Amino acid sequence: MFSLQSELKKHFRIHTDDKPFPCLTCGKKFSWKSDLLSHYLIHSGEKPWECSECSKKFARKHDLKKHVKQVHSTNRPFPCGLCGKTFAMKGDRDKHTTSHLNEKHHKCPQCGKRFGHAQSLRFHIKIHDGIKDVKCFKCDQAFVDKRSLKIHFLRKHTNPSEQRFGCLFCAKFFAYNINLESHLIVTL
Repeated sequence: MFSLQSELKKHFRIHTDDKPFPCLTCGKKFSWKSDLLSHYLIHSGEKPWECSECSKKFARKHDLKKHVKQVHSTNRPFPCGLCGKTFAMKGDRDKHTTSHLNEKHHKCPQCGKRFGHAQSLRFHIKIHDGIKDVKCFKCDQAFVDKRSLKIHFLRKHTNPSEQRFGCLFCAKFFAYNINLESHLIVTL
C-alpha cells in the first residue's frame, strides 16, 4: 500500500524493466536516481567506503556491506542441501545449488546452447549480437559483461602491489584467492 501515486509508480519499477536514469558517461540505465548517483563513483574512481577487516575499498556502501557479509561474516545460515557448504546470502546458496544440479533451463534461440542462469544467457546473446556495452572508464575498451571488465581492469589497470594474494613461486599477484589457487594448480 502506498499513500501517494508517485510512490506506487516508483515501486512498480521493481516489476518492470523501467530504468529512466541513464549514466551520461557509459549509458548504463538505473531504476533509481540514488543508484545512478552511486554509480558515478565508479567513473570517478573514488572509493570512500573501506572494509575494516581487510582495507578493501568500495565505491558504494551497498557493495561494502555485501562484501563484509559474503567474505568476513561467520554467520552463514544458508546451507547447500547437497554438499553442506554454507552461505551468508540465500542468493549465493541458490546459485551454488544449481551448479550441483546442472540444470540448464535457459536455451539460446540462435545456437541452442543451454544455460543455468537467465543472466548467463543474456550475456551469451550479447556475444552473438556483438554488443559490448560495458565500458572501461580508464581506456576505450568495451566488454560484454561486468566480469570481463573486472578481469580486464585487474590485468591492465591495477598495480600488482594493490592485489592481495601473491604467489610464493613467482612474482604474480591476484585480487582473489581463487585466482591464486588456479594459478598454483597450473604452476605446480
